[in-house]
Amino acid sequence: MVTDMELAALAVRLTDEASAEPLDAGRILAALVEGVRRLVGTLGAGVHYAVPGDGEVRTEGTSTELRALTADAAAWGEGPAHEVRTAGRPLIDVDVTGRPARVRWPRWVPRARALGLARVTALPLSDGGATVGALVLHGGPGPSLGMPALMRARAVGGMAADMLSLVREVERNRSLVAQLDHALTSRVVIEQAKGMLSVRRGVSVDEAFTLLRGYARSHRRKITEIAADITEGRADLHAL
Repeated sequence: MVTDMELAALAVRLTDEASAEPLDAGRILAALVEGVRRLVGTLGAGVHYAVPGDGEVRTEGTSTELRALTADAAAWGEGPAHEVRTAGRPLIDVDVTGRPARVRWPRWVPRARALGLARVTALPLSDGGATVGALVLHGGPGPSLGMPALMRARAVGGMAADMLSLVREVERNRSLVAQLDHALTSRVVIEQAKGMLSVRRGVSVDEAFTLLRGYARSHRRKITEIAADITEGRADLHAL
């Protein structure tokens, strides 16, 4: 029987992976599938995660074979994970041994059956109300998942989705800070170059900027590059 301590330990593991440097959603996905497999007691687990904003789909599985199947299913646009990720609705305890499943997922089912899979449950992963992925529980022949196991899987999937959202937010903030830092540095260099050019050519600061901009355009270079040449002593100020 799964204890609260085991659930708490997995929550800590997911949090640790989300805060580890360098940031990597792949570690969270790996911890998710292995952790949920142990907690739920299913044959295996897989996950699709569609990174918001760039269209990339990350996948993971609890074995070499399931990792390959999960990645191929994402590329095919087929299978339970793809269906749940695009529709946003869970699939609960679907029998994959019969003809209906083969018609529904013609490439996925033969591969799944070859791995001994007989039943599948797929749960949406959400970020801000939008479905960004799917957690898939792979079962073999035998009884279906009970409600307690299903609730644990939902809880763990929710934790992982929160961690993935956190990582994405941190990455976005870091990117924004880097862009602002670059813009500020470029502005400082341009202002320095304007001042140097103004003094050397005996013109106003505004006129110096006009000279700087005109030279950059005529030589098809960025103003920041010309400005850096000026401040670092590589440019002939009288040629501008």
